[in-house]
Amino acid sequence: GEKVRQPRKRKRITLEKRSLDVLKRPYTARGAEIKARYKELVKLNHPDANGGDRSSEDRLREIIQAYNVLKKAGFL
Repeated sequence: GEKVRQPRKRKRITLEKRSLDVLKRPYTARGAEIKARYKELVKLNHPDANGGDRSSEDRLREIIQAYNVLKKAGFL
């Protein structure tokens, strides 16, 4: 029982921490702080903001994925 569940929990916490790193927020960040940073980064990395340059698309995808992880984990 307990030994099987522990690594999964730790992995989830690592994923959440990595997601906060992507958004350049401290691990204590919650709610509005995360949401505001997310909106700011989406604007900065959107191809429309970069004259149609699609090289920022991977970064944008990473930001959206990180936000979704945090949303599911209850950080918002």
